[in-house]
Amino acid sequence: MNRMNVCAAVGTLALASMAQGQVWLSGVVNYSTFFGGSSSSEPAEYDNILGTNNSPITINGAPRGTTFPLVVGVNNFTTSLQSGYNGFSLYFATDANPFNRPFGSTPDLVTYGYTNVPLALNPGALVQTNGQFSGTVPYSGATSVNIGNYTLSVTGLGIGVNGNSNTFQITMTEIPAPGAGAMLALAGLAAARRRRSV
Repeated sequence: MNRMNVCAAVGTLALASMAQGQVWLSGVVNYSTFFGGSSSSEPAEYDNILGTNNSPITINGAPRGTTFPLVVGVNNFTTSLQSGYNGFSLYFATDANPFNRPFGSTPDLVTYGYTNVPLALNPGALVQTNGQFSGTVPYSGATSVNIGNYTLSVTGLGIGVNGNSNTFQITMTEIPAPGAGAMLALAGLAAARRRRSV
């Protein structure tokens, strides 16, 4: 493989990475849960979603309805809610538009906890959805979700006590594009051959 082919392979990798798109955090519902992650039948709900009658929260000080682009790595969020509400139903999107899912949509990812450690929900735990006192739906118990070409998981949690705000942390990792490893290996092999021929 000559230098031109190596450059072409690396360029293709870069274009594939750029084409993978973006993921946004589009909706957050914060509420009370019990052991195992199930919510009470109709708890007080707080959300950052426009068009609901829930009590509002803001995320990272941004107006209600704001969506947040995620970056690869750790993404930290602080809510305006200062309480022990310990469950979070999270919704994601692949565009920056305001939250637009139907009432009562199943969340993409759910977490809960009592300290700074996010806990896995029991499979089938009933969780809150978007809307005013929305009905509970069973959750799979998954601790991560694939959105687009990324895997998202909750890796940190802070439940507000003594006047502190609730916080959560989302970690996003890239799913390798098919064939990316083989292309990198070919580029490395070509570079090694070039060094030997010098």
